[in-house]
Amino acid sequence: MKLEEMSMKDLLALHNRIGDKQAGPKTFASRGKLVARIEAIAADKNIDLASFGRPQQPEAAVPSTQPQAEATEAPKAAEAKQRGKGIGALARQILLDPAGYPHALIAAMVNAQVEGAQATDKSVRWYANEMRKKGIEVPPRQKAHPADMDAEQSVEAMKTVRVVEPAADD
Repeated sequence: MKLEEMSMKDLLALHNRIGDKQAGPKTFASRGKLVARIEAIAADKNIDLASFGRPQQPEAAVPSTQPQAEATEAPKAAEAKQRGKGIGALARQILLDPAGYPHALIAAMVNAQVEGAQATDKSVRWYANEMRKKGIEVPPRQKAHPADMDAEQSVEAMKTVRVVEPAADD
């Protein structure tokens, strides 16, 4: 094992394995000091560094006498490893809706659909910002939902609404 060819991370791990006192990544000012410290510890403890870091040969696998688990148990294990409640995925999905729901409304929708969710408008805004950073185009949001507007705001919002005549066959 050549200490000079090892990375700082590997050298530090080796030092922490053979040394009495644990060291952090900022303990040694230079690579040379860390190598010198490892060599000093190895000399004090009579450790052969040439054979110390070699990986051990794996033993031959002994076939198990116990039957293997049935294939029906595998999906149960996968379900148990699932992280979270799906709040982020649902919020991202609603954020991509071209209707452009306000962040507060999206948070309320997520809280209604996911049991135990505590989404806020700020957390939904964070998801939107994260998506934009990753290059995903998020549709623009409405400033306020029409149900939350006062009379003046409602009049302004209604100016943009266009009335469509029903078709003749309706």
